[in-house]
Amino acid sequence: MEKGIVTLGRQYGSGGRAVGAALAERLGIPFYDRELIQLAAEKSGVDPGILAVHNEKAVQATLVKMKGSPGGLGGKPVGELLYQLQSQIILELAEKGSCVIIGRCADYVLRDRKELFSVFITAPAERRIERIMERNRMGREDAARAIEKVDRQRSDYYRHYTGKEWGSQESYGLLVDSSERGIEGTAAYLEEILRGQGRFPA
Repeated sequence: MEKGIVTLGRQYGSGGRAVGAALAERLGIPFYDRELIQLAAEKSGVDPGILAVHNEKAVQATLVKMKGSPGGLGGKPVGELLYQLQSQIILELAEKGSCVIIGRCADYVLRDRKELFSVFITAPAERRIERIMERNRMGREDAARAIEKVDRQRSDYYRHYTGKEWGSQESYGLLVDSSERGIEGTAAYLEEILRGQGRFPA
């Protein structure tokens, strides 16, 4: 049995995180999303709340204190520090075994790993708006603005660190519309592909 490292990029409101969590449960492997922030905080000594504010955003101007650095000052923008920390953690997790990782340019960080299976989860704008309205208890206009903002941040972040286009067919192994099968159906579809490739027992 091969090792399978699944990375999921996702449009905001597409349900990508939920798909990833469901897939990890089906495969019986670890799932990493917000957990990466906590792991980065433990590694750096930076408050996880500070790191969370800068998560999946391009370079920030704020300097942070970091344990083990001269005078306690890391001298790095928070966004840069977080990317470097999370990239190191992602590489370490890939060494340990199979897992599902959400966002963080993980597909790029692990681009040289033969066991990488990279997916980008999409959904039509209207379905994403409805999902954000329900989940965040927002009005339609606020939900649409939130989607535009978060998608722009993720796109800028991905382009900044990878030089590639976020969500393009050329950047990922597979693009999947979650609205066609729903969350569980999409997870089941990805599970079928992975098992079919022999990465996990059928």
